[in-house]
Amino acid sequence: MKKIILASVLTLVIFLSGCTTDNQGGGGTGIIIESFYPAMETVEPGEAVDIIARVKNTGGSDATDITANIYGLGDWRVTQTSPIPSVIEAGDPARKIQPEAIDVSWEAIAPSYKTGVDNQEFELRIQYKYSTSAVAQIRVASDSYIKGFPADQQQAKRDELGVKMQIPTDGPISITFDAPGKVVKSGSTTLSVVVNIQNIGGGSLVNNQLDTFQVTSNRHVVCSVAQPIKLISGQSKQVRCTINVDMTEGWDVVPIEVHTSYRYWVSAKSSINVLPTEN
Repeated sequence: MKKIILASVLTLVIFLSGCTTDNQGGGGTGIIIESFYPAMETVEPGEAVDIIARVKNTGGSDATDITANIYGLGDWRVTQTSPIPSVIEAGDPARKIQPEAIDVSWEAIAPSYKTGVDNQEFELRIQYKYSTSAVAQIRVASDSYIKGFPADQQQAKRDELGVKMQIPTDGPISITFDAPGKVVKSGSTTLSVVVNIQNIGGGSLVNNQLDTFQVTSNRHVVCSVAQPIKLISGQSKQVRCTINVDMTEGWDVVPIEVHTSYRYWVSAKSSINVLPTEN
């Protein structure tokens, strides 16, 4: 029996969605794969080796309906020895509660090849359900209200207008707002708002789409978008909405919220060697 090479501490080159990230697993915000590695970097034919992953929820919502699957070990016999939970809870910085992290493991039995295997690459994919919410207030004013101030004060008054996030998003899908026309023409009763949707989680939306997307306010709001919303190349989308404003006082503060849910996945890769069979 040839001597087994043990790895005391493995520093692996992990790949996130096709991009290299040093000493990291897959994911950015939301569920991340902190580490993913075999307990031994080289094994004998027919030998069992543990494969270990550490998974953490770094976002602001609980992750639910979670699955964890390994791909790329076709001739290996792979058995999951510690199942992933159905929920991984989010942290709460205000209460000094750390994000939940869990360890998942598999036992893999190496195949027997006369030539052995060098650097067999395999992938872990974590898929989960998540939600993102964003709450903002948009301060607007009429052009006649702005012009009612001395000329040297008008720009300062314009600078007071625009979007203020009340609850910023904290997940793999980011939601922000733009109000390009924050100075409203006198007599107008509506404001145009752009909802910016960005994939910042380092992974992919399942089917590149949001399962639900809802824009609400205590004002009448209409958005022109087909459901379900599909992100362009799975990365971004702009939704244009019109919301009512009340310019009786010459200015208004308009509340707006977005709530969305979706399925998302992240991945990480590692590799292992198998020694040749003995002659």
